[in-house]
Amino acid sequence: MNRVQALAALLLLTPLCAISGRAENLKLLVSVQQQNVAAPGPLRAILHFHNAGPQAVWLYRPVRSRPAADAGDLQTAGLGPAQNASGPTLEVRLIAANPPAGAQQAAAGSGTVIAPDALPLPRLVRLASGNDYEEKVSLHLEPARIKTNGGDQPLPGPYNFSVSYSADYPNAEALARNIKAKLWCGQVTSNTVMLELQPPAARGSIAGTVLTSIGRPYGEALVTLSDDDGNAINQLYSDINGRFSFTHLPLGRYWIAVREPGSIHDTSVFRHLEVSQADSPATAEIMMLPVEINRADRLLHKPVLFHVVDGQGNPLAKVRLAFLWATGNVVENSKTETGEDGFAAISLIPGTNLVTLRQKGCKDEDRRADVAQGPGVDGFEYAYDCSRK
Repeated sequence: MNRVQALAALLLLTPLCAISGRAENLKLLVSVQQQNVAAPGPLRAILHFHNAGPQAVWLYRPVRSRPAADAGDLQTAGLGPAQNASGPTLEVRLIAANPPAGAQQAAAGSGTVIAPDALPLPRLVRLASGNDYEEKVSLHLEPARIKTNGGDQPLPGPYNFSVSYSADYPNAEALARNIKAKLWCGQVTSNTVMLELQPPAARGSIAGTVLTSIGRPYGEALVTLSDDDGNAINQLYSDINGRFSFTHLPLGRYWIAVREPGSIHDTSVFRHLEVSQADSPATAEIMMLPVEINRADRLLHKPVLFHVVDGQGNPLAKVRLAFLWATGNVVENSKTETGEDGFAAISLIPGTNLVTLRQKGCKDEDRRADVAQGPGVDGFEYAYDCSRK
């Protein structure tokens, strides 16, 4: 079973999450920073969310691409199949505004979210009733392809661009029932923006190979191309022989970042390259060496919700939570505080986290949070008997 088949099987087995409130209560407006896009330049877009419902909901970030139909199109998920089974996804809709006669069936382009070039830093965002939230995304766009006498050719010109945002969590119903946490689930479609996709003008290129620590080809490594300032431009997976290439690049300096998708720790390798000749590609051979993890920020974290209540089940505000996670030579200390609804969100390393509850004038209480491995969101509810010291 290949990666896409495994992913499809996981998605089929994943139950639809219970929706707290109505999905249509979340409104989505998309805006773009540029309306003319020339390959390989990405589209910089902003997702504007508005909670029109009566209750606060939690959104998970960052958003990722919806899994593609085949491996050739699976460019930017950035996470392995298990991680892709939970959380928010974005589907790009790119329809040619003036397709040639008879080309209507082939006049749809495509787009994918450019994933983080280093270890993702997932977190939860609380969106109160009537409030707004924005998330910036970089998208790699591919124009529609039409049949000509010279073969399939990309179709430049005006396009209608919109996105569909979806979210699903296998344990959302349990979180709503056990700790009263409302993760937003469902699907919402944005407005439509007119874009102009232009043919590429530059001829520079980069070609490279990703190798394992013993010199064998490393297939399906996530390779990200960024400009000299670190702004992502394009992204793809290395092929079965570890090879990758980026074309249509203006002359200049670039960063190449390679990481193992789905890893529980940061494997990123970065290289600086100079594209100085249009007719001769810059080349790179990148070896994925074993990484010694000695810092907590190089381990994959998971968003976790905490709900603190009193003995009668009423939410407790301004309770400070201090966390300690330790193993081997890696230690992480982190803190957060509950809001008026008794909730606090924080990203923790999976495993046993020791938790201390503190409130002014009250005795500290120690608990533990066993955060599960894998994707999604975990949640815990603590009853805090605030006895005087």
